[in-house]
Amino acid sequence: MSKQVLNPDATIAKLRHHHHALQDYSRLLASYIPLANLLPLTAYRLVRGAGVTHSMVLRFDGDRGDLVMEAGTGWRVGSTGTSRFVIDAASPSGRTYQTRIPTCVLDLVDSAELRTPDLLREHGVRSLVVVPVISGGAVWGLLEMGSTEPGRFDADDERFLLAMGNILGVAIERASDQEAARAAVARAKAAASEETDAQTLRLSEMQHRMKNNLALVSSMLMLEQHQHGDAYVKERLRGLMDRVTAIGLAHEQLSAHQEDALVELAPYVGRLAENLGLQHSGVRIETGIEAITVPLDHAVPLGLIVNELMTNAVKYAFPDGVGTIRIALRCDQTTKEATLSVADDGVGMGPPRPGSLGTRLINGLAGQIGGTVTRPPVERGATVEVRFPIVT
Repeated sequence: MSKQVLNPDATIAKLRHHHHALQDYSRLLASYIPLANLLPLTAYRLVRGAGVTHSMVLRFDGDRGDLVMEAGTGWRVGSTGTSRFVIDAASPSGRTYQTRIPTCVLDLVDSAELRTPDLLREHGVRSLVVVPVISGGAVWGLLEMGSTEPGRFDADDERFLLAMGNILGVAIERASDQEAARAAVARAKAAASEETDAQTLRLSEMQHRMKNNLALVSSMLMLEQHQHGDAYVKERLRGLMDRVTAIGLAHEQLSAHQEDALVELAPYVGRLAENLGLQHSGVRIETGIEAITVPLDHAVPLGLIVNELMTNAVKYAFPDGVGTIRIALRCDQTTKEATLSVADDGVGMGPPRPGSLGTRLINGLAGQIGGTVTRPPVERGATVEVRFPIVT
């Protein structure tokens, strides 16, 4: 079957979609993500970013001399970690691994040179693109995306997937360096356990200094607030003080016994909700936070987002000062993504204003952690969801 021909407008739209997906993926990798989380995220981002039905990340298994699917989307349950592909010139993945050259197949059924692997045949995959993932100068594995539609892919899709593979290769090399560094740190700690007490003391001192510094900032804002007669200025300064408090609460959640600066989100968000509840007795705040630990540089933006959304709900959703705010955090271990949801049962706030400070702040904070903001339609009140990758 001949390759599908796109009109110019459709081609431009597809290229823009590719550009956005690559930008989103590269921004996601600005933070260190362990391979166990990175590979499922990559497979999921391929399906979502390229609009295809199937994707997989294959790793070369040096012990068995074949390729194993480390992550994938669109396949039957149990395929990940068990599906293997032989390396030979008659298979799309084997040919790409051998030559380091991308393989684009318009229709596997009509191909006289390549055979269809059993897993692809089982799922009705007709067309596919396979590219190598080079890390440290060697072929670490392959990236593949497939479709049940013949003639689905062209040279633009091939270039897009190759760019994804190049980014992944760099991330894998960095992850390897990170793991080596972590192992070296662990060995050093085992050899000098007495350093733990010193680290605990240093962290305690750092937290104390940070708390004092943030308290100083809050006091300066409060003094500035008292000197202004303008109600709008007073309100903005009060909002800044609440944001400073949110940052301080994140630092308080750090544990002196953690190897990295990690924050448990459940108690952190709980403290934020409790603080707001004390300020507004008529507003009930319900939380449903799954256990998840994130780096400090992710916890702070998340806390600021929660603080902003709760404050907006109190300000706009409840004219009579009475209502309920529900904060939820759900984790999807399949896609290695989490979704933070802040919902209210108030009068609603209408569509977001693109140029408003609150909208810009929330979108900017979400972007810092590789997240996206959506506002799903609801029958009553308003709901805002922030979906972001799990990076620990």
